[in-house]
Amino acid sequence: MMITTTLEPRRPLFGRVDHDRVVRSAAGEAAVAAIEEAQAHFGGFIQVRAFEVMPDHLHLRLTWPAGRRDALAQIGRFVGRVKQRTHWLVAGHAPSIWHPRYHDIICPSEHANRTVDAYIRNNALKSWLMHVDRSLMHVIEPFLLPIGGDDFWRAVGATALLDAPRLVSLRISQKVPACELPRVVDYCVRGALGKGYVYLSTFFSPGERAVMKALAAQEDVPFIRLISTFMELAYRPHGDEPLLFAKKRLLVLSRMPDPAAAPSRSELVDLNFIAAALARAAAEGKAVYVQWKDGRVVYGGHP
Repeated sequence: MMITTTLEPRRPLFGRVDHDRVVRSAAGEAAVAAIEEAQAHFGGFIQVRAFEVMPDHLHLRLTWPAGRRDALAQIGRFVGRVKQRTHWLVAGHAPSIWHPRYHDIICPSEHANRTVDAYIRNNALKSWLMHVDRSLMHVIEPFLLPIGGDDFWRAVGATALLDAPRLVSLRISQKVPACELPRVVDYCVRGALGKGYVYLSTFFSPGERAVMKALAAQEDVPFIRLISTFMELAYRPHGDEPLLFAKKRLLVLSRMPDPAAAPSRSELVDLNFIAAALARAAAEGKAVYVQWKDGRVVYGGHP
């Protein structure tokens, strides 16, 4: 379960954000001490898997053993103890520093756990990008692609990546077996590291998503993502996007919607061909289509 609880009134009591970390005040350190004390008090029944003390709020991801019918009640007691002890250490007998309630989200899978952990891990950097250096996440509208056309786009991130000489559009067939994907991913990462390829893709298929995850895990490897969903003007990053934006390693492109047009079923296919056109327009660009033919992986051009 992810828990979020805020100060009342909200104010930067626990410290300040400096790029990707929170510089905690004495009150912020008291909140950390309260979390550690609460976990010790509950004797391992409730485990704190991830947490972040932000300047005006607190995030926790908690787990507990299966089969306990009183788990939710225990979670409430745990959060109450953290808040009460933090209040006592910071304010003593003064009125409570906390909002009386908290917000909870159940994480039903390991994927949800990883998503929540990434959110908590990047919360400080996201806050810094949103409030201190908004330019790193400024949505450009309208944004014209260098290949022309009558579509207007929205862009956020490192737009200079489109000027890279070695743009490679990447499409990986969903028919490529999962057991073959590690070798495909390794092939793509070696291209990025050794040859300076900047991949652009919808990163939609399982293989493409695996490549995107591997690229994001490298140091100083940029890539471009074309998304079929509508990009809000107040773009909100997710996962590791804040870190990638801060390092100017990511560009996200989205078509501006035509209010008179119905959603296209072939949008993803369309975007794949646009990515290929962008790559071929680069000085040393190319389009790669990874397929499964006759029981083996085939690296070829887009059809």
